[in-house]
Amino acid sequence: MRFKDRVALVTGGGRGIGAATAKLFAAEGARVAVSDLDEAPAREVAEPIGGLAVACDVSVRGDVQAMIERVTKELGGLDILVTCAGIIRDNLLFKMTDDDWDAVIDTHLKGTFLCARAAQASMVDKKYGKMVFLSSTSALGNRGQANYSAAKAGLQGWRGRFPSSWGSSTSTSTRWRRASSRLG
Repeated sequence: MRFKDRVALVTGGGRGIGAATAKLFAAEGARVAVSDLDEAPAREVAEPIGGLAVACDVSVRGDVQAMIERVTKELGGLDILVTCAGIIRDNLLFKMTDDDWDAVIDTHLKGTFLCARAAQASMVDKKYGKMVFLSSTSALGNRGQANYSAAKAGLQGWRGRFPSSWGSSTSTSTRWRRASSRLG
C-alpha cells in the first residue's frame, strides 16, 4: 500500500487514463478524489473505489479553488495531484476557430496551472506534495492538432521551470510522467 494515508486528486478522472490512474491510486491505499467536467462520469469511477466525485471545469479558477477546498475538507488534505483533464478540437490550422484553440489551451495548459497553483498552498504548508502533469508525444506535432500539440509542449516546457517555483523552504517535489499504456 504505497499511498496509504495519502490523498490523491485526479482531474479528468471520469474516463480513460484519468480513470485508470484513480483506480490505481485507490488500489495502492490512497483516498481518491475523482474530478471531471461532469459529475456523472466522476461518480462512476469514484463510487466503486470509495472515492469522492467532484465536478470541475479546470479552466475556471473559481471551480478549481472550490474543488481543492472540497477535497481537502472532505478527504483531510491533498498530497498528490494528477492533471489528466483534457479535450481535443482537431482541425487543420486554417479551419481551426479561436474558440477551438482557446478551449484546448485553457483545459490542458491553463487548467494544469490553476490546479497546481491551488494545490501548492496546502502542499507547501505540509512540506509534502507530488504533482503529475500528463503530456503526450503529440507535443511534437500531429496533423490537425496544432492546439493540442502547443498545449502539451507547453506542459513539457513548464515542467523544467516548475520545481523552482516551489521555493527553497519546502521539501515538496514535482513528478513528471508522460501518458502511457502502462497506466491501463
